[in-house]
Amino acid sequence: MVIKNVIRAVKNIYFGPSVTRMCPEVPTRLSDRFRGLQKLDKSKCIGCGICANTCPNNAIKIVKARVSPTSDKKRWFPSIDIGHCLFCGLCIDQCPHEALSSSKVYLTGIIRYDHCDLLFTPDMLAREVDIRAEKEAGKEVSRWTPQ
Repeated sequence: MVIKNVIRAVKNIYFGPSVTRMCPEVPTRLSDRFRGLQKLDKSKCIGCGICANTCPNNAIKIVKARVSPTSDKKRWFPSIDIGHCLFCGLCIDQCPHEALSSSKVYLTGIIRYDHCDLLFTPDMLAREVDIRAEKEAGKEVSRWTPQ
């Protein structure tokens, strides 16, 4: 019995499928329910602050930001500290107008070494500012084929 298990282990080491992967070179397979970086639709957001009140880590603050890149008019929008975010999705579930949604972006373009770079402003959440994450994640997500 012991010899049989040793032979099986040696076979798996050399001929079996790999059980680990190199991250981020080999992307993770994402399910349809995966919750990545939030995306903000400014036209739907009313600045009510329910997302900030439901966030268990207080990662969301309501700040004043421009309505659009070309407008000088300002309204209240959520700003998310991704460094403290659990990606639990409570802010998305509680948003009354579905202004917040989840994207498949989770790794590329988000990982940064300075905490101040992890503060995603409303412009970044609305993708009005290029965060390079969508472009990089799009390539990454496109490599994944659903099962």
